[in-house]
Amino acid sequence: MDFTADEYARRDADRLREILSGPPVTWVFLGDSITQGVTHTHGHRAYVEHFAERVRGELGRRGDTVVNSGVSGATAEDLLPEFHWRAGRFAPDVVFVMFGTNDILSGEDGVRDFRFRIDQIVQRSRDVGATVVLQTPPPVLQDGGRSPRLISLYAEAVREVARDLGVLVVDHAAAWHEAATAADDVAPAGWLDDSFHPNARGHHEMTLTLLKTLGIDDPASAVCSLVVEDGVGASA
Repeated sequence: MDFTADEYARRDADRLREILSGPPVTWVFLGDSITQGVTHTHGHRAYVEHFAERVRGELGRRGDTVVNSGVSGATAEDLLPEFHWRAGRFAPDVVFVMFGTNDILSGEDGVRDFRFRIDQIVQRSRDVGATVVLQTPPPVLQDGGRSPRLISLYAEAVREVARDLGVLVVDHAAAWHEAATAADDVAPAGWLDDSFHPNARGHHEMTLTLLKTLGIDDPASAVCSLVVEDGVGASA
């Protein structure tokens, strides 16, 4: 059965509410090193780990499974031929998708292909019965082939796919932009470990944006109220 974007959006919103109040489910996170959470948190929890603590611990969904299929250095193009291994074989109920930080090395000419690949990841996730949540990548500083301008173009491509296909989007790029000051340039001071990897503070801020978008944030929770000092482990 074919759905319009609006129908998908309503269906997915309803399904996420049902999932959070229903039997155990499997959550799969797809992405690059930011999702994998390696090195740059310096031993602190990354955003997928915070999510697992909030859902499986604080919300008491102990039977849920949270699968982190992030791979350092990966792009959306890398993911497509590996989709079954990294997502499909887990029979996911919800798939979170965040790419762009490495994809931008293809430059402005790569935006169209990136958009197509994100579209394909959404379609393949839906084909295995999963509800999809897209995430925009957080901002980056100027560093070689990466630039604030390019990451903005790729983040907008994610939003376009979300609008066209009726997918919920967790807009980290917008949240970081809103939190940044003029003196911070493009990313809030103390949220990055280098020019493009969030540190422990950055990962916690991503967690808050994710939980708020899903409607499961709570200022009283230990996860949401955690105070992570600016610049923990930062070397930028």
